[in-house]
Amino acid sequence: MAELVRDLMRHGAVTCSLETPIKEVAQVMVMNRTRYVVVTDEQNAVSGIISARSILKAWGKDLKKTKARDILLPYTVTTTPETPLAEAIKTMQRRRIQHLVIVSERPPHKRVVGILSASDLVRHMART
Repeated sequence: MAELVRDLMRHGAVTCSLETPIKEVAQVMVMNRTRYVVVTDEQNAVSGIISARSILKAWGKDLKKTKARDILLPYTVTTTPETPLAEAIKTMQRRRIQHLVIVSERPPHKRVVGILSASDLVRHMART
């Protein structure tokens, strides 16, 4: 049986709203030991993602006034837990990205349920 994204994804993802100050986003990253924070809108739909590298864009700005919406990467690639793992890996390779945001398939909104990163895949490869 082929492995699915749900078999390797980290359940739950660190999220913030579009209006979260960047200082808070950075603190959340440090507290949760993560390099990514998923940005959601008022309906909890994915608006984008902020990476540790994105945070550097805010260097020299007022970190309490600069909001997540100001530095997020809006072209976030999502998939579902039921996606075959091989397909997810091909997507990451083709799009040259380090992570996929995992969303539920249940309407009305695709709610964030986890994240799959390149480091998760490397850890899995090392174990098998």
